[in-house]
Amino acid sequence: MLRVEYREGLYLPDLDLWLDADGPRERCVISHAHSDHIAEHRAIVATPETARIFRHRIGEARVELLSYGERRDYGRYALTMYPAGHCLGSAQILVEADGERLVYTGDVKLRPNVTAEQAVVVPCDTLVMESTFGDPQYRFPPDVATFDRLYAACDRALSDDRVPVVLAYALGKSQEALELLLRRGYRVTLHGSVWNVSEIYRELGVEFSGAYERYDREQLKGRVLITPPGCRKQPMILNIERHYLIMLTGWAMSKSAPYMYRDVDLILPLSDHADYDDLVRLAKESGASRIITMHGAKKFAALLREMGLNAEHLAQHPGAARASGKGSARKKDTASTASLFD
Repeated sequence: MLRVEYREGLYLPDLDLWLDADGPRERCVISHAHSDHIAEHRAIVATPETARIFRHRIGEARVELLSYGERRDYGRYALTMYPAGHCLGSAQILVEADGERLVYTGDVKLRPNVTAEQAVVVPCDTLVMESTFGDPQYRFPPDVATFDRLYAACDRALSDDRVPVVLAYALGKSQEALELLLRRGYRVTLHGSVWNVSEIYRELGVEFSGAYERYDREQLKGRVLITPPGCRKQPMILNIERHYLIMLTGWAMSKSAPYMYRDVDLILPLSDHADYDDLVRLAKESGASRIITMHGAKKFAALLREMGLNAEHLAQHPGAARASGKGSARKKDTASTASLFD
């Protein structure tokens, strides 16, 4: 079977193939455009949507576009992209070589995402899966219940003459939150980084259910503001005399959530990742005879083995290495920084 290694990115040495490498490479296949999955590569292979967002965030690179379902032969192997449901253009990557089908999921969300393509389960022999929430405590409630809590919180804040501030990462979750709020008729204003990505979404064919505005500090009354989580300690938020902070994160299910986000008024479990049950379903339905977990707790592989699956753990999230003083990953710590991308 193909060897699978983690070297500040996923590497298949038998094919000299890099996927989501953490540092610059001559050529790398990119699953999606979140900053913990991209770097200043000289050349990339990506879906058209990911390539467009990559250029916005990193800059120019030689780009080979690979649309969903399009199989392309590279001599020693073939590549096909399938929807991952994480954000617009996110892909699971099927590598076919020497009669083996290996799928790297990247970050994946099986539940419907209102501004991203619906994920699919890809049959394979080897499944390399991102398992951020591979712990039974991360079983998310039905989405409709979370949406209702979001709407109720916004209604309460607005009726109390406060500004609801929804904290969501600029790529992916912010657009999902924007669409959910527009569907309910809220007036929504966006932080500049969220605005920029949302405009790219529109350019790429996403039709939002209403108009939205770019942030203007003089025009906040009666509106819901969407910003990246890091803004909550910046003057943009601190100078709003009456605000109500709503964090959207899968880490809301953690017992530590109230301590991780002690400066937030409400934490809601809306995530761009699969929860524990969906990760288990993905592992089983893939039909893989070998499962490799990464970027989540080691215990997930052990739990899969208890279910009779052949599973092993490859690598923790790069942020965990940095938190312990090892490695050179870009992230500071798993909980506080991963929450930006979940």
